[in-house]
Amino acid sequence: MEIKYADTTTDIYIGNAWELLDKLLPGKDVIIITDINVGELYGDYFPEYPVITIGTGEAVKEPDTVETIIKHLLVTGADRSSFLLGIGGGIVCDITGFVASIFMRGTKFGFVSTTLLAQVDASIGGKNGVNVNGIKNIIGCFNQPSFVVCDTGLLKSLPDEEFISGLGELVKHALIRDYELFEMIEKNTEAILKRREDLLKELIAKSIEIKASIVEKDEKEAGERRLLNFGHTLGHAIESSTGLSHGKSIAAGMMAAVEISYDEKLISMEETERIKKTFKNLGLMQEIKTRWQDISEKIFADKKRKGKDLYFILLNGIGNAIQKEYPLEEIINRLRAKTG
Repeated sequence: MEIKYADTTTDIYIGNAWELLDKLLPGKDVIIITDINVGELYGDYFPEYPVITIGTGEAVKEPDTVETIIKHLLVTGADRSSFLLGIGGGIVCDITGFVASIFMRGTKFGFVSTTLLAQVDASIGGKNGVNVNGIKNIIGCFNQPSFVVCDTGLLKSLPDEEFISGLGELVKHALIRDYELFEMIEKNTEAILKRREDLLKELIAKSIEIKASIVEKDEKEAGERRLLNFGHTLGHAIESSTGLSHGKSIAAGMMAAVEISYDEKLISMEETERIKKTFKNLGLMQEIKTRWQDISEKIFADKKRKGKDLYFILLNGIGNAIQKEYPLEEIINRLRAKTG
């Protein structure tokens, strides 16, 4: 499929990555950026270009890693005509896109997304960034990849915890925009956890279509794109404070937002319970153990804050997200009440 922006286009492919790359990459001046795990699993399949390998986990998603990659690029002789190919999950995609956006004021780039989280979210939409002092993506930019390849065959090698984490973003897209997709997930949790490939291809394609339809209209997050932050205000704070996986963290954030939506009489108790049961059946529910002070400090640093107010996303029924502006102190108090 194709995502059309004001100044550029991103082509999205679902298929065999190694066959597609032969057609998509320029013939020369390509540099691959990957992480140590992906390199060990799939390095033998990589096209024959220089490879820069980074570590894994949120700890590497820092400015120091960006500087290290840029030094490697200089050693390889890269210039503005070079093409950076990120092969990996969300962290590799975020870092590759950010480096490509700032190296020599910008070079073209593309992704092979190797995790479910990257395929349904991190590689789509052009958000690139790194963390500072535990604040997620506080340095970043909007810049679109030339292409994204989503190879569902690569998901077979994911550890269970990482696969389940990606399901959080999949459910999020259904909750904010597509009731039928939520029903499909709700009724097929067992098959999803067994990674039935035909089902995953359909779910991933539908999820990408939802995100694409939103970011095409609002590339720089001036309005409608904020809906994609459903669950992330609290979720990012939990993730940074506890080290819990992204999917489980935003599931906790989404559940708190659903309960606030119920308080606001926007969603029924039946819908609330269905959402909670689906999270539980997918393995996304987990008790949060951390000091609330640590979480609240992270929320105060949230990028969606506007002075003393915060854009917060609620559900007006399953499949219909809305945004509401709250005083920051009020939403923090309401979130605290929902999480204990």
